[in-house]
Amino acid sequence: MVSDPKRYENFFFKGVGVSGGVGIGQAVIIKHLTTDLCPKRIITPDEIPHEIQRFEDAVKSAEQRLREIRNGLDTSHPLFDHAYILETHILLLHDRMFFEGTKTAISNELLNAEWALAQIMMNVTAAFDSIEDEYLKERARDIHFVGERVLKLLMGIQSAGMVTQLPPHSVIVAHDLSPADTAQIKKDNVFGFATDMGGKTSHTAIMARSIKIPAVTGLEKISNIVQTGDTIVIDGSTGVVIVNPDPETIYRYRERQEVYRKYQQSLMAFGMLPAVTSDGSRSVRITANIELIDEISIAVSHGAEGVGLFRTEYLFLGRSDLPSEEEQYAIYKRVLEYNNPNPVTIRTLDIGGDKMSAQIGASHEANPALGLRAIRLCLSRVDLFKTQLRAILRAAVHGTCRLLIPMVSCIKELLATKEIISQAAQELDSQGIPHQSRIKLGILVEVPSAVVIADLLAREVDFFSIGTNDLIQYAMAIDRVNEQVNYLYDTLHPAVLRLIRQTTMAAQARGIEVAMCGEMAGDPVNIPILLGLGIDELSMNALAIPLVKKLVRSVTMEECADLTRQAFEMQDSEEIRFFLEDWLGARFPRDYFVDSSQHVQ
Repeated sequence: MVSDPKRYENFFFKGVGVSGGVGIGQAVIIKHLTTDLCPKRIITPDEIPHEIQRFEDAVKSAEQRLREIRNGLDTSHPLFDHAYILETHILLLHDRMFFEGTKTAISNELLNAEWALAQIMMNVTAAFDSIEDEYLKERARDIHFVGERVLKLLMGIQSAGMVTQLPPHSVIVAHDLSPADTAQIKKDNVFGFATDMGGKTSHTAIMARSIKIPAVTGLEKISNIVQTGDTIVIDGSTGVVIVNPDPETIYRYRERQEVYRKYQQSLMAFGMLPAVTSDGSRSVRITANIELIDEISIAVSHGAEGVGLFRTEYLFLGRSDLPSEEEQYAIYKRVLEYNNPNPVTIRTLDIGGDKMSAQIGASHEANPALGLRAIRLCLSRVDLFKTQLRAILRAAVHGTCRLLIPMVSCIKELLATKEIISQAAQELDSQGIPHQSRIKLGILVEVPSAVVIADLLAREVDFFSIGTNDLIQYAMAIDRVNEQVNYLYDTLHPAVLRLIRQTTMAAQARGIEVAMCGEMAGDPVNIPILLGLGIDELSMNALAIPLVKKLVRSVTMEECADLTRQAFEMQDSEEIRFFLEDWLGARFPRDYFVDSSQHVQ
């Protein structure tokens, strides 16, 4: 803790902006309970029933409180559509690994309830933390939030009222903030929050965007530096946090606050308009990447014309068993019904066997990223794959469903997949179970070999979807989370642009659609070139949709074709990026500026 906060005047932090806008107020620190503070004690066999009862009582109390918070979100509450998040946390309280696992640790290892639960929390979150995918890593936070709530009850720590009784002009500073805490925030009193942990895909970030509170996460150590009472500025658009700003800085950010408010009012109108170029010659479908049902309402409110990528991995992780056909069917059905008649593209399981070793008994791999993952895993476990396909085919009668197969690298994999789809449909037909037997099939183009044989693959599918996140990593032979080489990860590398062009040309020659669902699709700098290359659908984080639509509606195809032609004559990604940013900056000075982390000002 800093003894003299004024030593830190204008102290600057840079994190991840997860909810836009500017908040200025006084910091309020929310304390965090770490598992190493839990009492550890070896119990006697006679104490086992008592410790198990203590744990079950704490779970019951935690569930009761979560239900009270959930029931407080009535139809007029801005978070009503996200009550599902709290329902998920209630379900996690009774998750087999969490609930039964803790009781087993008490019984078999003779641990007191607190320490047994702490061990289970650490084991489960460690399994998630080893995953590179940001979306999936964030799910570990949900397990931690649930566990921490139970731990506090076991330890007699009172947490109720911390976020409900904050004074006006508060800015919450915490190690992390749970969705339950976020749901209790009184917006009139809280002007923003900053946390050490979290990212754009966390439940808390989703809820912050819904209630329109500026938020910055991933600040690492801010909760250990800032003191309650410090003046703090939160810029959720750029991820900047300033502690004890001087009067000039405060004045500048108050101006920025008003500019942002007016800009957002004007920008949101574009989300509801079709993405048609200003000359009317080109239309592109703008859809959203989602993983959780509670993200759909945000996507719709920002103008998504369907779901371009529905990730299904969360259904399989953080549990000791595999999700049943009925469980998967219920989720897919709900997503399709919510979006109907707009299309939903459901991606089949895209994860490695190393992340599911508890469920399928997979062996250790030296290099999982190049091993048994995605379609390779599914083809090796036809039972697992067919269960998911049956659930998707059944759900498809409730909306417009498209099936996306990840990591296809050869024709053999695709033909084998089509055969299993056919088998699943035949089984459902013979059992008299309603299903959609003819469903649009696509592949996720993310392996360089798929690009090379794109003309052959195009004969077997209804559409392509380019997954630039992995395509760039595989093409450039880099790990983008490796700080030593991530500078090579560049969406505008000439090789990447040529891979995209080859894929789109193969699709166009066969008359099939080509979409893009990687992060590249939501970056305004890339949009003119993607239009120039003829991409039919761009799927992105919902928050990016209004700005992307505004850009599409503001350019002509002649401009895009000319920019694309010039970019392909350049030899270096940096040259291409500066060229595009200069053009956008001159053409749209209010909307775009040179900052690779943020394009809205």
